[in-house]
Amino acid sequence: MPIRTIQDKHYKGISELYRKSDGTVTGYYVTYRDEEGKPVKRRVAADDKDEALRKLVDIRDEVDRLKQEKAMSALPHTAEHPVKKNSAAGQSTDVSHEVHSMHDCQKRISAYGGKAVVLLIDIVAFDDIRILYGYEKAEQMVAELEALVASALGRLKNDGYFRTLGFAAFDFELYHLYADRLCLFVKNDFSHRLLDFIAEKLHASVSEYAFSVVPGNSIHINVSIGASKADGAVSLMYAEKALQEAKRLHNSYIFYDSGSAERNAHFSNKTYELLQENIERRMVTPYFQGIFRNDALTKPAKFESLMRLVDRQGRILSPAAFLEKSKEYRLYTQLMLQMIDKVFDVLAHYDVSVTLNLSYVDINNVLLRESLLERLAKEGVGRRLTVEILESDQIRDLETVNEFIFRLKKSGVMIAIDDFGSGYSNYDNLLNLEIDYVKLDGSLISKIHDRKHRIILGNMVNICHELGIETVAEYISDTGVLRMAQSIGVDYFQGHHLHKPQQWDDALQTFGFTEAAYAS
Repeated sequence: MPIRTIQDKHYKGISELYRKSDGTVTGYYVTYRDEEGKPVKRRVAADDKDEALRKLVDIRDEVDRLKQEKAMSALPHTAEHPVKKNSAAGQSTDVSHEVHSMHDCQKRISAYGGKAVVLLIDIVAFDDIRILYGYEKAEQMVAELEALVASALGRLKNDGYFRTLGFAAFDFELYHLYADRLCLFVKNDFSHRLLDFIAEKLHASVSEYAFSVVPGNSIHINVSIGASKADGAVSLMYAEKALQEAKRLHNSYIFYDSGSAERNAHFSNKTYELLQENIERRMVTPYFQGIFRNDALTKPAKFESLMRLVDRQGRILSPAAFLEKSKEYRLYTQLMLQMIDKVFDVLAHYDVSVTLNLSYVDINNVLLRESLLERLAKEGVGRRLTVEILESDQIRDLETVNEFIFRLKKSGVMIAIDDFGSGYSNYDNLLNLEIDYVKLDGSLISKIHDRKHRIILGNMVNICHELGIETVAEYISDTGVLRMAQSIGVDYFQGHHLHKPQQWDDALQTFGFTEAAYAS
């Protein structure tokens, strides 16, 4: 089945693994459209799907650059699109350069030496603009944006504002990178506040400008700006980090200062080392928390498995300490593969039922998905496994999720969704996915003493029961919460009041479970 590998409306590349006759995976195919818009399928050597995706992104950037070069060569040079101006001090200041990659840009900035001030400027929702108005028009808009930014910077330089602050000149270089990306390299030791001022002026210039798309009609656009002030060798990287954060938070501008960058780099390095050590030494550790039926609160009906890592001092770390970084470093898949292996080891040796948490992103990860299905086929323990779908409100591709659920259910696996009641899409999931359990949103359970929350929860339980779905209440923190949850008809309960998460050997000692009859 084709696998979407990149959420770009034009470059929805498809990556398919190809195999030798013996079934060994030897690489991936990626498909994309070239600079002429023609579909191309290319075989790439890659050890895993993440690497194939990175290569597809590189291809996308190269195609964008080629298209941009073609469009720029067709544009006339006018006074509105400056190439070089003189600084107030009589020095030559390059206003517009075409550079072919972030690496080329970084080399130019690094050659400057010392602290470097860098701003990256990116058009918001540029992919939508390309699709709605066409590639040629979108590329013309980028050229207009470049000229607009250069003009705004020229006005800032010529109005004498910076001279009043003690700067003899406002020296800068403006680079056009691929697609809609501009890089502003300021050759002055500007403060955080001055950078804020420059970003504000650029935003104002862009937001006020009308970009012509068809005769007699124009549109306005927004840009995201990420800025940094750091050593020249890393300044562009930190500006990229700031831009990513601005786009993620839907902010117009974020600044990343050198001090916070260095502190973050230290933290990141330590986290990376921790992740690598846990992967290499196979130290990913599942913890297990009991889930109890309403009519049997002394022994769990099943356990939820929860990922933990171990640091050098032997301390157990919860996902809050490493999960996001593991995804950023593309190491999360290796952690999850170990998690799956160790959960299946418990299922293979003990007559116990276990819940395994998978996010929507996990389900879209071919390696994780197929590894889980292979273990199910090999071990034959599906009837004692429940797959709990996390982030269920973020499901975008119901077809893929439903196909995965169908394959799981063929092995006897039960399906649960997490945090039911936290978003409207959860109700759609009840109708569109074949669900066996729902976990009621913990923030609602924690407020169950409030009559309004209790009424809402009670209606959720009734809806689920009408659809033949059982309910689980998490965050059972004391006897009062437990009794309230029982009063509205919840089927299962989970929380520290009943059982705190433990390693399997400790949970086994606490409750006692017999070895599986077929365990070796």
